[in-house]
Amino acid sequence: MNWLLLLNALYFLFGSTMYVGTMWVLKWFLYPTWRSLERDNVDMHFGIPTRAATKFFTVVVPIMFVSGAILVWTEWGSIRVVPAVICLLGIIALTLVGQGIIIPINIRIRGGDFKDDAELRQLLLRWMFLNDIRFYVSTLTWLSMVWLLVDRGRLLASYS
Repeated sequence: MNWLLLLNALYFLFGSTMYVGTMWVLKWFLYPTWRSLERDNVDMHFGIPTRAATKFFTVVVPIMFVSGAILVWTEWGSIRVVPAVICLLGIIALTLVGQGIIIPINIRIRGGDFKDDAELRQLLLRWMFLNDIRFYVSTLTWLSMVWLLVDRGRLLASYS
């Protein structure tokens, strides 16, 4: 049973690492170039990456919900329930923002549902602002997962 719980924790760590990594790449490397996107190059630089990310996370995230619930259940009654709950709430918040608000903007941008490049830039700025929320929440979620694993493994004590 312990090895299943370890695999569960490692899966959530994998998913949260992919999520936070994607958000950090967006914020620090892609946003600067996306401020100058135009109708004729938006699909190449925005459409292709967002479709690929959506496809990937559509598989990974639902399993993270189950994994996060197992983390909370496993840590119930210990102080480690705090980072476990943060992990579960984090993936829920990331999904609500992503599916509820960002995906509709993705669809508009990829579908060319804007009148000109100025409106495209406004949509992209809104998209970036919303993804900044996911940047911070995914960072908190990842840090909470690392906190849980470090505490569970007593890693700090092993360095003393």
